[in-house]
Amino acid sequence: MQPTTFLAAAAVAFSSFVSVAADHRIQFHNRCGSTITPKWLGNGSRDLQSGPTLGPGASGEGWIPEYWTAGRLYGQDGRCPEPDGPNCTLFECSFENRGFNQCNISLVSGFNVGMSFNWIGGDGSCQGGKSCTHGGCPASDAWLAPDSCFGCLSQCNTPGVGIEIVFCP
Repeated sequence: MQPTTFLAAAAVAFSSFVSVAADHRIQFHNRCGSTITPKWLGNGSRDLQSGPTLGPGASGEGWIPEYWTAGRLYGQDGRCPEPDGPNCTLFECSFENRGFNQCNISLVSGFNVGMSFNWIGGDGSCQGGKSCTHGGCPASDAWLAPDSCFGCLSQCNTPGVGIEIVFCP
């Protein structure tokens, strides 16, 4: 066997044992009456990422990595201090533990726009998404201050699962 043929065969055999990490596609929909720009950061980074600026009724997309820890995303409407979005509705996720990946809507630091999320393309074991349309959402729909969550987490362990986020659902 030629050395290059052997190396190619070995690489194919090895790759069949290694799982491939897939990023998570996020679909954004703006149903608000004003412009929203999705902003997010995670993995301990202070490097704020931006999605497309969405006018009323517009949609767009962004991507977050498969392994995303302490991730937070918010709809920038001009009222959210950057980079963390305090005083604003947050979408929080941790995709770090195989077997327990979860997301939630958080009102711990404040509320600026209603938000909902759902999983896209899950394997059937994904829990339903959540929706919070006002600052007085119950603890079953959003994480509340100081530390109150009674069913507000939604879990999905499908690698590369997509997420749909609607601003002003």
